[in-house]
Amino acid sequence: MAMFTYKAVTAAGTTETGRVDMANPSEVADVLRGKGYRVIYIRELKGIGAGGRSSAGKSEGGFLSRFITVSVRDLSIFTNQFGTMLNAGLSLSKCLSVLEKQTGNKKFAGIVHSVLDSVRGGESLSQALAKYPDVFSSLYISMVHSGETSGELGDALLKMSAFLQRDYETKSKLKGAMMYPVAVLGFAVLIVIGLFIFVIPRFQGFLTQLGAPLPGPTKIVFAVADFLIHRGWIVVIIVVVAYIIYARWQKTPNGKRRTDAGKLKMPLLGELNKKAAMARFSDTVSTLFASGIPLINVLETVKGVIDNVIISDAIGDIVVSIKKGESLSASLDRSGMFTVMVVEMTSIGEESGSLDKMLRKVSEFYNEEVDYMINNITALINPIMMVFVGGIIGSVLIALYLPIFQMAGYVQ
Repeated sequence: MAMFTYKAVTAAGTTETGRVDMANPSEVADVLRGKGYRVIYIRELKGIGAGGRSSAGKSEGGFLSRFITVSVRDLSIFTNQFGTMLNAGLSLSKCLSVLEKQTGNKKFAGIVHSVLDSVRGGESLSQALAKYPDVFSSLYISMVHSGETSGELGDALLKMSAFLQRDYETKSKLKGAMMYPVAVLGFAVLIVIGLFIFVIPRFQGFLTQLGAPLPGPTKIVFAVADFLIHRGWIVVIIVVVAYIIYARWQKTPNGKRRTDAGKLKMPLLGELNKKAAMARFSDTVSTLFASGIPLINVLETVKGVIDNVIISDAIGDIVVSIKKGESLSASLDRSGMFTVMVVEMTSIGEESGSLDKMLRKVSEFYNEEVDYMINNITALINPIMMVFVGGIIGSVLIALYLPIFQMAGYVQ
């Protein structure tokens, strides 16, 4: 796709200029003539990046823009303001123009500018947003398209904004729960390494001067300290290489599948991941279904936004089952990946015609469960780590003082 600027005379006799993303000038001319316009000129804008970034390249931050990301919070605020202004009666172009000026993120402002140009060029909002899949997910595009179809785009955007905020909070809590034990363990390891590198060598020199016989545990402690001081770089290299290999393996289909399966089987954290997935699934289906999107389309969209491959594949199988005439609740039950509560509430929702309301209640319940479990896990990890670190330090201190205790015994 390339960016073209044009000037044409409209059917009303007025002159109009604008910019559009098209494959070639002929396609631009066909679109303009299809509107009844008389083309004056069509020119390609050179140096424009793919995806219609036009002169907004400058506003996107130039070279540094590639290091700038659009956060979920940026997107949530943008969506909320967008929906509010549309419901207040502002035109689509006016809303985008205002949002471009209000957005503090230069890269996001450039994207909004490009979307505005596309909309002025005759594209629908969903088509313009779809050019930026890294910012606007398939879920977001589906909601916008549904709002355009129903004529309630403002309400659809407000629902999307609320969903983004809930999803962001759930992900942040889950990420914090997963990272907390790693951070605590890392801190504990640093303390132990510091003990071996800075404290133990002083004891070694002291005991050597005394000429005290060294028992087995003491020799082991001194050997470990000597290795870390003189060959610690080997450990660093092994850890870095292992991390790189694991990170690359994790990105492969088999690695991603095994990692996601492991996340669901981990003690405590596995249950937490499962409940977080149930909350996100229920919330997403409820939000999309309430917006009037057909169930098959809802599930296909949800399949693309669920982080866990195992659950995502299960949703794909559910879509196939529903197309064959099976109910959603029966398909969920047969997959074996969804909790009893999700299955039963879905069944009640199907029977009562209130599927979106039932799944919203499920989402609220599991979000509360996630909060409760995170608090419990955090409270449980602290004493475990204290015992772990205290046990290591205590064992090292005992090994260091054994020679002194033995010498005292010889003196007596």
